[in-house]
Amino acid sequence: MKLTYLIIIIFLNSNAISKEETNSYFDISSDKLIIQDYPLSSEFIGNVYARNDVNHFWGDKILIDYDDNKKIKIITIIGNVKIKRYNEEVTGDKAVYNLKSEKIKVSGDVMVIKDGNILNGNELIVDLINSTSIIKSDMNKQVSVKVSEWSLSLNWFHQTMVW
Repeated sequence: MKLTYLIIIIFLNSNAISKEETNSYFDISSDKLIIQDYPLSSEFIGNVYARNDVNHFWGDKILIDYDDNKKIKIITIIGNVKIKRYNEEVTGDKAVYNLKSEKIKVSGDVMVIKDGNILNGNELIVDLINSTSIIKSDMNKQVSVKVSEWSLSLNWFHQTMVW
């Protein structure tokens, strides 16, 4: 009986550990890499592509900032930003992904595409923990939405704005 409990505990712990490792890794490729020791940071330059199990990021430059435990804290993407997550795509000029708070902020000429529908604005803030999204505009340009004919429902809008 004790052996059964021990096996269950080991299985649950190994499953938790493997899940944590899956969520905390990123595969990154670029034309050039600059590493700084203090404070620990990495700068990937040129044709940058980064991914983990859910998110895919592209940009001209990606900066990675680490915490004191050498874990990724913040990912900043600069220039020609493209983010793919499930069946959604977001583009913009700059994006900042805070892994601790699980928030992504995309700024510049922001466009969200999902199921043929398009949202445009100047800033998008996505809270992945609470499944909320806010798209904003500035004084010169309002937020705009192009809804395809086959999805003219508020349900589409809600699903698009919640990652």
